[in-house]
Amino acid sequence: MKYLIFFISIFTLNLKAGELDPFRASIRSNHQITLLNQGLASLEERLQMIEKAQKSIAVEYFIYNLDKSGRIFSQALIKKAREGVKVRMLLDYFMVKGQFSPFFAYEMEKNGIEVKYFNATSTLNLFGGQYRNHRKLLLIDGKEAITGGRNIGDEYFDLHEKFNFLDRDILVSGPIVSSIQNTFDQVWNADISVKVERDRMPQADDGVYRIENNDYDEFRYSNDLKHYNQEVTKAVEFLSVPNNLLLEEIRAKGKAELATEYSGICERMSFNSEYPIIGKKNRAERIIKHDLAGRIRNAKESILFDSPYFIVDDASTFALDYALENKVKVTLLTNSLNSTDAIYVYASFDSNIKNWIKKGLDTYIFKGNLPENYATMTDEISHARFGVHAKSFVFDKKDVVIGTYNFDPRSANLNVEMTLSCDNNPKLAGIVTEDIEARMRGSIFLDSNKTVDDFQFYNTSFLKRIGYYLYKIPSNLFDYLL
Repeated sequence: MKYLIFFISIFTLNLKAGELDPFRASIRSNHQITLLNQGLASLEERLQMIEKAQKSIAVEYFIYNLDKSGRIFSQALIKKAREGVKVRMLLDYFMVKGQFSPFFAYEMEKNGIEVKYFNATSTLNLFGGQYRNHRKLLLIDGKEAITGGRNIGDEYFDLHEKFNFLDRDILVSGPIVSSIQNTFDQVWNADISVKVERDRMPQADDGVYRIENNDYDEFRYSNDLKHYNQEVTKAVEFLSVPNNLLLEEIRAKGKAELATEYSGICERMSFNSEYPIIGKKNRAERIIKHDLAGRIRNAKESILFDSPYFIVDDASTFALDYALENKVKVTLLTNSLNSTDAIYVYASFDSNIKNWIKKGLDTYIFKGNLPENYATMTDEISHARFGVHAKSFVFDKKDVVIGTYNFDPRSANLNVEMTLSCDNNPKLAGIVTEDIEARMRGSIFLDSNKTVDDFQFYNTSFLKRIGYYLYKIPSNLFDYLL
């Protein structure tokens, strides 16, 4: 009975969508696609797309770091804006304000780029502050788009000396891109997406500096002015011309990797995204989790997926239980404590995975080392720690879903997410499967409770173990927010 009620709810939600809703679009038409498994290849593809732009560029990211890749990407956008191309950037305020602050937005706007932030609600607002924009998108001329797991930052493009993400993006051109453009425009124009002005330069006669006898607090004023000027200088210097020799090296390596990535045709393409709203309506009208739950329920033989996090909500539990009870082979690749970037998530995962193994879920946790046949720019980077960050699904060796959706309650119920699906394409499914399986060869198969216990702290530092124990209780109490 519980499955019947659940599936009726999915069907009802799908009926509400309407054929013209761009947030859930499906088109049978040829689409050109490129799978981007390697970091430098994905960065190079983005730079080539920006260079080709004639009319418009839309940029939407959850994280935007001030590092090598962030500078290269920003400079490429500025160059096109100066050529007259309309460039819009939409960034999640909570995640970028400590990096790409309004000081940087101000400098970008001086160069002709519009910048908005999603949900600038104070983090002290424990309700409204939970809703984040987790979409990741580069959209060119309304004709081609990249989405997937990668934000803008060195760790997403195999450029960080300490830690990098193994990720996956997909580039698409064809009719479905008009729906993606439509959703970007709607998120951009939503009330929750706003411009945030940089702070005003401190003035000695500001009220906060006034003290007795019409004098002012010179020490405090000087410190605030110094901090303000430092923020301005940091933004200006960040947008200065990057190291050309380094840029040439990065692009040369990126082009070599890009030449090895799979390109092909998808004849059945779907796009799903959540609406840019907060509150009860947001939680009631979730699109992606119900699409994935339906795909899991409809799988006949196999489901293979990778996700940096694995925490199931009710919808995911019902769907996975149904698949496993019907003898569908379900295989998961996720992070170990060593490879994760979120100790608190692993603390919850570790508490629940034994039950899923008992149900029949084949579970692999990534060790944290560079995968086989995966080249990096330097020997130092090759010895960095690596973690799984891709969000991909392969159903019955023919249907593929790639996007920004983590297998956790936050993606399921709170974040604005997006996915692209290519159905009935065994070739693409095979390529994605090969890449996931290559990463699985550098993983630990959790075949029993004993294995879970034996490898709980595999290659994990003492401080990370302490963090695990500190997070253990709160992570399990508040897993619906993870």
